[in-house]
Order: sequence, then C-alpha cells, then structure tokens
Amino acid sequence: MSAAGDERARLFVALELPESARSLLVQWRDALVSRIAGLRPVRPEDLHATLCFLGTRPAREIEQIGAACGAVAGEPPVDSAFGEPVWLPRRRPHVLAVSLSDPEGALGRLQATLSAALVAGGWYAPESRPFLAHVTVARVARDARVRAVELPVLAPEAVPCSSVTLYRSRLSPSGARYEPLAVVELGSAPAAADPLSVVRRFYEARAAGSDVAQLLSEDVVWHVPGASAIAGEYRGVEAVLSYMDARQRLMDGTFRVTVHGSSMIAGRVVQLAGGRAVRGGREVEWETVGVFRIDAGRIAECWLIPFDQAEFDRIWSMS
Repeated sequence: MSAAGDERARLFVALELPESARSLLVQWRDALVSRIAGLRPVRPEDLHATLCFLGTRPAREIEQIGAACGAVAGEPPVDSAFGEPVWLPRRRPHVLAVSLSDPEGALGRLQATLSAALVAGGWYAPESRPFLAHVTVARVARDARVRAVELPVLAPEAVPCSSVTLYRSRLSPSGARYEPLAVVELGSAPAAADPLSVVRRFYEARAAGSDVAQLLSEDVVWHVPGASAIAGEYRGVEAVLSYMDARQRLMDGTFRVTVHGSSMIAGRVVQLAGGRAVRGGREVEWETVGVFRIDAGRIAECWLIPFDQAEFDRIWSMS
C-alpha cells in the first residue's frame, strides 16, 4: 500500500460546453451509434473539449495545478461552432469526435495560455502534434474494430464556452468517471492580470495599427543589442514608440513580425518571433527571442535577443 502522501491522480483540463451543444451532439451521435457496431457513447455530462491532459500526478499537487489553471481567467469566453466530425486516428479509429472551429484563434490562444502555465509548474509536457479542439462523443469498445466510414456533417451550430475545469479521471471496469476539482470562469479576471495576454495583445494591436501606449509602463525600457541603426536602450513610452516607428520607416513600411510562440519562464514572458521586411528591393528575414517583464498589467521591460546578431546588424544597417 502507498502512503497517503503518495496518492496519485489522473488529471486533465477541459473546456466546458453549454447544455444545448451537448444535446445536439448526443442527437447526432446516437443516430450513428445505432448503425455502427462497436461504438461506446460518452455520457452527455462528460462531453467537453480537452485542453491539456496531464496524466498521472501526485494528488498533493492538485491545489497548485488548480491555481495555475487560473491563468486563463483573463482570457475571454470562446465563441466557437461545430466543425467537421472526425475519426481519431483515421486509419484505425479509437474515438469518434467532432471538431470545434477556431476562425479567430481564440481556442488556440486559450490552450496556449493554459499550456504555458502548466509547463511552467512542471505539471504538463505539451504534445508534439498541433492542438486540435474537439469533443469525443464515442469510443471504440475494447476488442472491437470500427472502419472510418464517411460521417454526416453537423450544422455549424454556435458553441459559446465560458469555463474551464480541472478534472480527475477515476478509472473503473464500467468506464472512467470524471470528478471536477477546480473551475475557472473565462473573463472573470482582467486580461491584464495574465502576462502572456499582455504581450499577445501588444503584438496584435501593433499589427492592427492600434494604439499600444496603454500596454506600456511609463518607465518602460526596451533593450536592442548590437551596432545597427536601431540598436540602443529606449526609455519611456515615447522613446519606445519612436523606436518602433523608426523600424517601419527604415523598411519602407514593410516590417512584419510573426510570433511563433511564447511561454512563462521564471516570471518572464519568453517569446520566439520572426521578422520579415523588404529593403533595397529584396526580402530579408531574421529570428529573435524577446524576454518581457510585466508589471501591473503592462510591459515594463523587454530584452530583444537576435539568433544571429551579426546578420541582424547587417540587415538593419543596409543602405
């Protein structure tokens, strides 16, 4: 027997669906189950979209993990819709699922924020495959084989989602039972409370040409290393915004940033991003790491770190 302190718990975090969406999924699913042998329906109350599966963790970590899930409280509620029904995996299905559409990237951002918070605590190892927002509606029974037949499409019903739940999965011969441990209401905290959201909103606003001054601390400092035309230390909102305007002028308004991903590490937002522009008639590209310190919901300091400093200097010093 294990000591009480060694108790283990199988954990995952899921996006909750409204009852109306679950009812529509059940109707669609039940019509299929009656025609396809070997499918075991998921209970209506267990229909949700898993965001992060943590696997088996020490039960003593549950309180900390639940608190870490609070990182998504600054994310807005998600307005999704039913997408394509899918067999997972396609060649030898284990589950029947319905995807959730994510045209604005809100589901992807929600999952990325949650993932980053759980990775930072050492509780989660992200999957190598891209995140696919979906709801498992039926599982293939043990020892059964189901052919991935063509599936009828659902109407693109709106699926508004407003909460995320940390669950404990308790396995039994009759199937898994899910015990809710902590619930986070989306939009229940200002987005500014989440450093990842602050940096994300800053870059979204810059790309849209919107004002970003409110996302910068009055005494913000931006560190740009090297010996190029943009190198230096920019202090204060006006200086930082002037530096950003200068980058566009130097590249004739063609400068664009593509954010590859970001994560919380040791209290800082660490972001991988690529730059692209056309200068002198030719396209130039570079990669950087940005390290951001957030204070009171605003960017207080940024350290820009080019992958190749010499190439970065050359690009920004071209005539």
